[in-house]
Amino acid sequence: MRFFQLGTLGDLRDRDLVRLDGPPEGMKMRSYTLARGKPATPHFPKPARVVLAEEYPGIKLSTLLGNAHNHLVVRSDLKAVIEENCQDIPVEYLPFDLYDHRKRLYSRDYFFINPLGSRDCLDPQASKVEIGPEGSVIHVGSFVLDRKKVDALPALFRVLEAPSTYVVSQALATALEAKAFTNVQLDLLDFSTSA
Repeated sequence: MRFFQLGTLGDLRDRDLVRLDGPPEGMKMRSYTLARGKPATPHFPKPARVVLAEEYPGIKLSTLLGNAHNHLVVRSDLKAVIEENCQDIPVEYLPFDLYDHRKRLYSRDYFFINPLGSRDCLDPQASKVEIGPEGSVIHVGSFVLDRKKVDALPALFRVLEAPSTYVVSQALATALEAKAFTNVQLDLLDFSTSA
């Protein structure tokens, strides 16, 4: 089985695309929950509202909305594919209202997707995982999977050493590609060569 890293930046070359500049208004410092797989529902505003920033003038909506905050933000049709493939794992699906640069309602068709927790899947040596003096991960050089750890991995998950990284299985990647979703970038991950 193959696995792919799912990017959250989107296509940086297309300046016309909508790009988000942060979490919903009111989340403040709790927005880390959306990027690291911690429960966000207790801190997620109701109703949730995201206003496009002047720094990102793009107005073209895509299936996945790019952002630099490691938030997985998708349209309802992509959300439906994720839901269908991820029934056996805990995932938060958090709707929000998207407002344009003039603070007018632009769309009610998007969700923050927050797969909870993370999975041990990397070969630490091949991935060049750097551990700090306190035992925490400082840096992951590259994402190289350990074949001995992938048998029980779900369709969508976060990497233990880098929880802001999203990985999808071959089955989910195939389902996403079949729908021709826009602004979805999947990068094939390598397996370590060690036995």
